[in-house]
Amino acid sequence: MPVLPQQPRNLTEILSASFKLYTESFTKVIGYSLIMFVVNKLLTSFILDAMPAVDSTLTPDAQMEEQMAAIVQIMPSLLVVTFVAAVCSCIFYSAMIYRIDNVANGRADDFVEVLLLAVKKFPAVILAGILYTIAITVGTFLLVIPGIILMISLMFFWYFILLEGMNAYDSLMASHRLVWGDWWRTNIVFFVPGFIFFIILLVILFFGALITDPNSNTLNTGSELLGAFATPYFYALIYLQYHDLKLRKNM
Repeated sequence: MPVLPQQPRNLTEILSASFKLYTESFTKVIGYSLIMFVVNKLLTSFILDAMPAVDSTLTPDAQMEEQMAAIVQIMPSLLVVTFVAAVCSCIFYSAMIYRIDNVANGRADDFVEVLLLAVKKFPAVILAGILYTIAITVGTFLLVIPGIILMISLMFFWYFILLEGMNAYDSLMASHRLVWGDWWRTNIVFFVPGFIFFIILLVILFFGALITDPNSNTLNTGSELLGAFATPYFYALIYLQYHDLKLRKNM
């Protein structure tokens, strides 16, 4: 059933609608999130296995030199791993956005069909992602505040590429125009559920540390799995805020 409003909503209404959209789209998008969870675990394991064990007999400086030498040695592999992670992220998270949009508008789709659509948009998404990262990095180095502002104002580029068919540059400019004038509103919409999730994660980590072996990987895996289940919610939230801002700006 469509859940998109026809007029702007306040914070409480957006958060309520985001949870509704999350629950209605959960079975359609959780598969993509779990696939990314597995991919990230495999890539992390590869990197950790490629790094040599720390020699406790060496001085701290010697240990650092050894680790740096190892990083230089495996750099080609790290670049390949980073590229694979970027490709997987762009494709599977793009598919997630497509399916959230379809659920919100009451449209039928299927798992593979949406993946193929995501693959077609990969070049534009990866290029916009690179430009987005550069803009935030430059803004942060110049003065921290511009980096924070751009992080929020440019973040809807992904939705403009997938849902409006824009290219990389135009999507970033459209996102900036969409958010400008409503930056604080947008920031608060994301901050509230983000803070709640952070508190929940801290509580779980605290009690988990009491009942699990601190040397085991169980707690880390559990927190990453929790993040995989929460990720679709935040994509649904961003989608609804994107739609809300478009209503406010008549875009």
